[in-house]
Amino acid sequence: MNYKIITFIAVLAISTSASTAMAQETMRNTNGRASNTPMMQIRTDLRTEIEARKASSTARLAEIKAQAEARKASSTAARVEMQRSLAKRKAEQTARVFAATVKRLEGIITRLESRIEKVKVAGGDTLRPEAFVEEAKNHLSEAKTSIALFASIDFSGDKAQENFEKVRETATIAKGHIKEAHRSLMEALRALGSIRAEIQRSAISTATTTEE
Repeated sequence: MNYKIITFIAVLAISTSASTAMAQETMRNTNGRASNTPMMQIRTDLRTEIEARKASSTARLAEIKAQAEARKASSTAARVEMQRSLAKRKAEQTARVFAATVKRLEGIITRLESRIEKVKVAGGDTLRPEAFVEEAKNHLSEAKTSIALFASIDFSGDKAQENFEKVRETATIAKGHIKEAHRSLMEALRALGSIRAEIQRSAISTATTTEE
């Protein structure tokens, strides 16, 4: 009898210990899952936040890049437009200077032709000075044609160098004709001076002969 009681108590103790152990294990698992769930959520939230920041940063960088490109495009367009304006003003200024020079030379031609006519009336041979004056007129006519081209120069190109080169090319042609016109007028003046000197010498010689 005592043996049976002892055996029963032992079995009961073992069962109780096993139940207690199982209960504790269950509690640990439950607590572990309960404690892990908030941590996992936090990690998920953090990852989401990081990804959101990356996306926001990428979008911001794209926006900044787009703004920079827009400013660059605007700046480039403004610079090109300014260079076009400078080239156009240069052409207009050069045309005015050359036109004024041509006008002055035409005034010289008018006075020179008047002197040539007087020398001709006095009996001088004015073929050479007249030929030089005609050369000067032809060069001035060509210069006027070149000057007129300044107004028709196309400044639509985006390269400033090309626009200024167009002005230089036209100016070089006009300047060349003006220079040649000036040279011809100088030759005409020298030739006319020689003729007048010859007329004066002839007049003096005639006067001396008459007196004798």
